[in-house]
Amino acid sequence: MIRTGVAYMGHHNPKHLATDLRAMQELQLDDVLVCLQENDFVHFTGKVHFTPSIAREAGLRPLAIFWGALNLFGGGRSSQFLLEHPECFQVGRDGSHRPAGCYVNPTSVARIQEMIDIIAQAGYAGYFVDEPTPLRACYCPACREKFATLYDGAELAAAPEPLQEEFRQRCVVDYVRTIAAYCKAHHPHLETLCCLMPVDRAMWAAAAAIDSLDNIGTDIYWVNNDRPLDEMTPLLQEMTDVTRQHGKVHHEWLQCWRVQAGREPRIFDQGQRLVQARPDAIYVWAWEGQIGTTEACEDPAAAWGQVCRVLRLAKAD
Repeated sequence: MIRTGVAYMGHHNPKHLATDLRAMQELQLDDVLVCLQENDFVHFTGKVHFTPSIAREAGLRPLAIFWGALNLFGGGRSSQFLLEHPECFQVGRDGSHRPAGCYVNPTSVARIQEMIDIIAQAGYAGYFVDEPTPLRACYCPACREKFATLYDGAELAAAPEPLQEEFRQRCVVDYVRTIAAYCKAHHPHLETLCCLMPVDRAMWAAAAAIDSLDNIGTDIYWVNNDRPLDEMTPLLQEMTDVTRQHGKVHHEWLQCWRVQAGREPRIFDQGQRLVQARPDAIYVWAWEGQIGTTEACEDPAAAWGQVCRVLRLAKAD
C-alpha cells in the first residue's frame, strides 16, 4: 500500500497540534512532514519539541523539513541566521549582495547540522532535504574556493558556462551527500529524504547514488498550467527507474498550494496519475491548502477536498 503524508506548517501550542494531528489520523495518513522555520528553533520552540510525541500518539511518523532555511529550500523565507552571519549570504558576479544564503559555505552547513541535532533529539524519525537547486548566480568566497579546488585553481567567474553548470550541479549533489552522511554518522535512526524538482532531473541519478540517502522523489506541480498530464508519465517512470536501480524509497509530491480557483479538479487528475505510478509514498504540499499563509490556495477548502479524494484512492489501491 502507498504511504501517504502531508507537509504541515504546524503551531507552537500543543492543543492546536493535537487537533490537526488527530484529523490527519482520521485520513489514515502515515507521515507528517513538519515544516520547521529557523524562528521555530529560537522563539516558537513548542512546534519543534511537542510535535513528535503528539504525532506518534496519533499513529503518524514525524519527519522534519527546514522550510525556508538560509532563505532557500522552499517558502517561508526569513533567516535570522543570515542576519547574524552576513558572510553566509550569496554574492553576485559583480560582488553585489544577494538575499539568500549559500549552502556551499561551511558555516551555513554547520548551522543546518546543528538544527538536525535538535530535531533528532526531539524525536523526529527523518530529515528531508527540500528542493536543493543549483545556485547559478552565487560567486561568494566559498563557491570560488571550491571551484578552484576542483578545477586546478581556475576562477569561477571566468569559467565557460558548461563548466560552471557542471560545478553548480556537483554542489547540489555534494550538499545532499554531506547532509545525509551527517545524519547517518550522528543520528543513524533518521531516515534521509530529498526532493529534486523536475527542472533538476539531470541530478536525479547522481543524488540517488548517494549511499547515505534513503529516499528520493520529485514534485510535478502542474495544477496551475495546461501542460498535458500524459507528460507526467516519463518523469514518473524515470524516477521509478532511478530509485529501483539504487535501492531507494520513491516518493512523489501532489500540489495543494497556490492552486488557482477553478483548477482544483486538476489536483485529482494529477493525483490519479501519481497513484497509478505506485511510488512508495505520496506526499501533499500542504495541509488544508496551506490556508492562512502567502502560499494558500485561492479556495483552500475546494483544493483540500480534491486532495482527500486522492488520499482515499491511494489507500484503496
